[in-house]
This record gives sequence, structure tokens and C-alpha cells, in this order.
Amino acid sequence: MSFSMGSFWSVLFLVFCATVVEGQTWKVAKDKQGVKIETRFIEGWSVKEYRATVTIQTSLAKAVEAYRDPKQRQQYMSNAEVSNLEDLSRNHFVSYYRGNAPWPVADRDNITRSKIYWSGQQVKITMECLPDYIPAKAGVVRIPRSKGYWLFKDLGNGSIKVTQQSVTDLGGNVPDWLVNSAIVDAPFDMLKAMKKVLEE
Repeated sequence: MSFSMGSFWSVLFLVFCATVVEGQTWKVAKDKQGVKIETRFIEGWSVKEYRATVTIQTSLAKAVEAYRDPKQRQQYMSNAEVSNLEDLSRNHFVSYYRGNAPWPVADRDNITRSKIYWSGQQVKITMECLPDYIPAKAGVVRIPRSKGYWLFKDLGNGSIKVTQQSVTDLGGNVPDWLVNSAIVDAPFDMLKAMKKVLEE
């Protein structure tokens, strides 16, 4: 199976809930090619929370559709299995994600309920982790919990600011070096790919 480190971890970090937990001061971990990644530790989690931002030349409607449509999501989450399990409305759906992990780490998957909220010139997307929505698959570790959000804000000049903030319990045993790398590289690679897709 082909594997892209960025795509695998982008799957893991796309599971979010609405509440953002207060923590330590944000520290810049990476800032290049228009994508900025900040990290911090928060209470109750053994891994860092991250906040990723990028400005994209596109509209709110196109950005939301790129998130809502699994075929478009697949374009910036390559080498990952992406699908919608249930479409409850245009702004409410349940999605499945699975990424291929490098040996000997087991693959991870997750199920999330996404809700899209439009408010003036910005859109917030919250996601609820649903680990028991479908039975676990043999040989795949189900993501047990996470929290965070996506925020798209219209800047009024033909571009939007995208913010993604998340912290995720990967479940099972994952080497520290892989977790630490993923917290920075995964959101960086995903937002860079999202920017490319939406600006083409």
C-alpha cells in the first residue's frame, strides 16, 4: 500500500469537537509557504494541540464545498480512504476517514459528525467524534476522542483565511517521534494541498 505521511496524519487530525480548551501560550512551530503552525500543551491531553492557518484565494462557498464533498476532500487527503456515511442535510453529515500508517504502526480510522454554521462573513465547522458509530475493523485502531474546529473567514478581497485547530488522542501505541512530527507536518501538508486545490 502506498503511504504519504502527511495524508495519513491529515486523516487523524480531521476529527474535531466544538469546544476549545484553554492551555499554555501558543508557540510557532512552522511558518512557510503561507502556512503557519502553532502548538501548545493543554490540560488533560498527552499530545499537543495545534492551530494551523493559511490564506486562500477563493470564496467561502467553494471552501465549504471542498470540505463537504468527500471527492474534493480526497484531493487534499491523498492515499486516504474518505467517504460520507450519512448525509443528514447540507450542513450536517457523518464522515469516515482511514489512513495507512507506516509499518509497524497500525492504521487509524475515525468517524465524525460535521455541522456547518454560517454567520455573516465566516463559517465555522464543528465535528463530533463518534467512535462507536460503526463496528471497529480488524487491524485498524479507532480514534477514541478529539476536539477542535475549522473556521473560514472572508477577508473581503477575494480571499479567505482558513484556521484549523485540533487535539487528538490517536489511541493504541504510537511512537513519540511520529506523533510529534505529525502534529506539525500533517496540518501543514494538508492546508498547503487545500490551498493548491482551491486556487487551481
